[in-house]
Amino acid sequence: MENSENSIEKQIVIRAPLPKVWKALTDAKQFGQWFKVDLHSDFVAGKTTKGQNTSKGFEMKMEFHIKEIRPQSYFSYAWIPFPMDDKFDYSSEQPTLVEFFLEEARSGTLLKVKESGFNKITASRRAEAFKMHTGGWESQLKNIEKFLD
Repeated sequence: MENSENSIEKQIVIRAPLPKVWKALTDAKQFGQWFKVDLHSDFVAGKTTKGQNTSKGFEMKMEFHIKEIRPQSYFSYAWIPFPMDDKFDYSSEQPTLVEFFLEEARSGTLLKVKESGFNKITASRRAEAFKMHTGGWESQLKNIEKFLD
């Protein structure tokens, strides 16, 4: 999967059955464990789940605006990428869209993630947010794989 200037795409085959991967992705408690975020509510389409990132050096408030949940195949949310600066007003920024696609694979489950909309991020933040999320998704896919192992 390729990155463009506007989107990041990553994928991994996880040696676990699709329903188990799906639960780790869409159950807020499990998601919080591997994603390293303390979430305050469940994921519900049309609702916002707030949380606090617990990763060392990346402690920040996060909001996941749940867009769509298609059982066992598709999960998406919008969020403000890399909101690390307490002095910056993120309210005027358009969020990026994070999409997860799941399908059965010969040796487990193929999990694809795509984050798009970086062209809408404030120009002064765009390159850093894109860079941090490119590395972030590589780490997060390893985290969910390890969580399910």
